[in-house]
Amino acid sequence: MGRKKTTVYVDADVLTATKVLPAARQGSESQVVEDALRAYLGTAASQAAGADLRALMERAAQRADREEAGLGDEAAMGLAVDQVRAVRAAGRAGSTR
Repeated sequence: MGRKKTTVYVDADVLTATKVLPAARQGSESQVVEDALRAYLGTAASQAAGADLRALMERAAQRADREEAGLGDEAAMGLAVDQVRAVRAAGRAGSTR
């Protein structure tokens, strides 16, 4: 994937750290910024995955409640398939690639 140029505004101390760190590591400012963004976005994705898992567990608990109320295997499987499709669709909608 090709690189794109962008302009961002940051606090002076953040900019200074962005310039000092690559000098110490013999790297580039752009690599420091890119690494930081990737780490931040990875953390955000992990948090989103955790929220998705909690929501899935909640739906599974609701499904168990429905089973106790007489929901059959076919209906339960239908709910599971619907949930998998919803999660996949949400993943595609959130993907920028």
